Amino acid sequence: MAIDSTGKPTTTGIMNTKPNTPTAPNLSALGKEQPMPKEQPMPEPQNQVEPEGTPMELEFAERAKTLTDEDQAALQTILSPSVRTALGKIIPEFKPVMDAYGSNEPNVVIPASLMSNYAMKVYGVQSQDEALARFYDDVTSDIDQQLEQQQQPNVPPSPEPQGLMTSPQNME
Repeated sequence: MAIDSTGKPTTTGIMNTKPNTPTAPNLSALGKEQPMPKEQPMPEPQNQVEPEGTPMELEFAERAKTLTDEDQAALQTILSPSVRTALGKIIPEFKPVMDAYGSNEPNVVIPASLMSNYAMKVYGVQSQDEALARFYDDVTSDIDQQLEQQQQPNVPPSPEPQGLMTSPQNME
């Protein structure tokens, strides 16, 4: 705010005038049916490549596209290289689809009953579900802690300061 030459306070705008308000657009035709412009069909590519494979392979690929995220996560977990190789021998037509899933890390498969019996003894609980949940929490928390430790840089502790007013100038 400033004071002009006449002594009146002013702001960055002009005083004693109304602001310029734009007029609203006419929306009266909104909601009334008007013909939509017709979409032009996309021209088909001249060099369209047909997917390769037998009809059965193509059918497997189409079915794989309909998998839910949960199904895909299960396949990513289970389809290790050895499992993909074994299933590829049984269903060779399915091998190209299976190669898109899974990891290249081998799995360690332990029956849930064995794991729950172990966890029940270690944690002293009677419920298999609770024992497995505790075991899972312990394993994943250890991993989380290791990751946090790897991310934190190892910085040696600094020597204890002698006081707030310590500086080379004050030391005599």
